[in-house]
Amino acid sequence: MRAVSRREFLILCATWGMGAPALNCSPSATKHSMIPSARGWSPRGRWSPMLSPQEAAAIVEEAHRRGTLVSVHVTISSDLAKALDAGVDDVAHMVVPGAGPDELPDDLIGRMVEAGVYWEPTLELWQGVSSVNPVDYDRKAMDNLRRFVAAGGQVALGTDYAGYTTEFQLGMPMKEIGWMQEAGMTPMQVIVSGTRHAAHVCNLERELGTLAVGKIADVLVVDGDPLEDTHALANVRLVLHSGDIIRG
Repeated sequence: MRAVSRREFLILCATWGMGAPALNCSPSATKHSMIPSARGWSPRGRWSPMLSPQEAAAIVEEAHRRGTLVSVHVTISSDLAKALDAGVDDVAHMVVPGAGPDELPDDLIGRMVEAGVYWEPTLELWQGVSSVNPVDYDRKAMDNLRRFVAAGGQVALGTDYAGYTTEFQLGMPMKEIGWMQEAGMTPMQVIVSGTRHAAHVCNLERELGTLAVGKIADVLVVDGDPLEDTHALANVRLVLHSGDIIRG
């Protein structure tokens, strides 16, 4: 048995048996982070070792060779740029200002849109962070999401459930849905973000996310028209899983 290099070891750790490897690009990460950074706000005061840009790019290259998408966690735009350089497929968390000026530049938004990189803004996370800290990350995250959507960016719904010390909404994420609409998303854009786009970033697009021949028959039937009022999504009448009625 031969010894493996650090590069080979990291590739194996990130891609072996995983549907969608997740790299972490935030200096406040609780797991191995992707890009070295000496700055950034740490919500829990945890700082972790980080991969080099070459190692991150190698992981992405190997995942793509295997037909697997790669997700990255970021919190500040300078790390977002490095993640895009590595070639990631989707980004978890809308970026917010770090320690010092760190605004989201238009060119980074343009790069994401052009490359078809999806974004999960996790607005509920930033609402929680801002509720117990003297920061306005909730407002900044919504402003940046508004700019991304206006530029034609693809959004997937996600809340980072249990990713912070504050309470998160369990079940249908109506709070996240409401904030996404406040940030300029239409009801249809929100619904697509939680179905087709969510399935895409989870690398399950061939099985889930839309009603189509050959896909798993998971169906949610609600009272009302969610395209008129998204609160209808909470008024569940019937739930089908794999074609079987499990509620209703």
